[in-house]
Amino acid sequence: MTISRTLRLLSLSAQPALALGYNNNNPVRWGILSAGRIASDYVKAMKTTEGATATAVAARSATKAATFASTHSIPTSHGSYTDLLSNPNVDVIYIGTIADHHAEWARESILAGKPTVVEKPMTLTYDTTKELIELARDQNVFLMEGMWTRCFPAMHKLRELIASEVVGPIIYSQMDFGWEFPTNSLDDRIWLPDSGGVTLDVGMYVAQLGQVAFPGAKLKDVKATGTVMNGVDYSVSATVTYDRNHRSESSFGDGMLQLTLTGAANTEERCVLQGTKGRIIIDGPFHVPQRLRVLHDQGRGDESNEVVYDYPLPEDPYSGEEWNNPGSIGFVHQINEVGKALREGKKECESFTWEDSLEVARIVDEIVYQVRGERDVLTRHRRDGGDWLEEQAGSS
Repeated sequence: MTISRTLRLLSLSAQPALALGYNNNNPVRWGILSAGRIASDYVKAMKTTEGATATAVAARSATKAATFASTHSIPTSHGSYTDLLSNPNVDVIYIGTIADHHAEWARESILAGKPTVVEKPMTLTYDTTKELIELARDQNVFLMEGMWTRCFPAMHKLRELIASEVVGPIIYSQMDFGWEFPTNSLDDRIWLPDSGGVTLDVGMYVAQLGQVAFPGAKLKDVKATGTVMNGVDYSVSATVTYDRNHRSESSFGDGMLQLTLTGAANTEERCVLQGTKGRIIIDGPFHVPQRLRVLHDQGRGDESNEVVYDYPLPEDPYSGEEWNNPGSIGFVHQINEVGKALREGKKECESFTWEDSLEVARIVDEIVYQVRGERDVLTRHRRDGGDWLEEQAGSS
């Protein structure tokens, strides 16, 4: 960070938080930090969301920002991210840069007093994520990692079904997530040495399911194996174990989350949560969940008729237009939840809290370390003697 930028941010952080322009009658005004593909999808979804509007966008070049603004009918464009952060007509910042830059600009956004939503992963390591969350707490600023999957109505229903033990306590959960990497294009961001690889790209989608399947349980262990291509994790198989000795389900042993990730194929993205009396299936693609199926065991090999819960995606007004990522109209749910949290003066989103982000970051760290091992941004902490599993084991 340059000295001039540091002084500017210190000046901004020394001021009271910028007055928010929204109320029950005015929309939440979003500033879009990045003019990339995922930001494009986010803004398209926002245009269909009541109570939210994209009021400004910033890119690393004024030309790119202006083009993005014209395409999406955004009134203001900035040729620098810093200018966006100082825009008084912006209530909340959405950071959609490549993951390598998430921490830097989230930090600057928080210091500028702006509520901040950061695309997944929030940062590249658990330590950096923890630092950002502590900064947001100190600055009393809203911060959320964009785990939009948690905001879908189907996920809210899933948590309700698990809490009511409709299939008994969950014993284990199995899921997969894979998409075919562009192996003929080594310039693609998926091959970047620090942020590339399948785990940092989509691993958080499966890692977050443990918190849903085993509410209140304590993360105990992560065991992972996998293959590496072009220096990044390419295919991964992992088991995440949760300790629930303090809960009534303890008689069933540890909870287990079994996940498979791959950059070699487009997978079904199906999730099964096995309970003692049946199972809940999230039909694929589970990261944009739309259908839950509940099946009750009648005996070994026998199941009752399934109960189906359907939650279709919001109506897509862009008929015939392609989205950069399938199901992106579902961003509507996250945009709505962020708006609700801001109007209520909250600093976290209830669907995906700061503690949720920290636990997922721990799991992702472990998987990447065990499969790749050499990633500097992750191994630096370990070389200094740190290991979150050992630290957790030594805590009360």
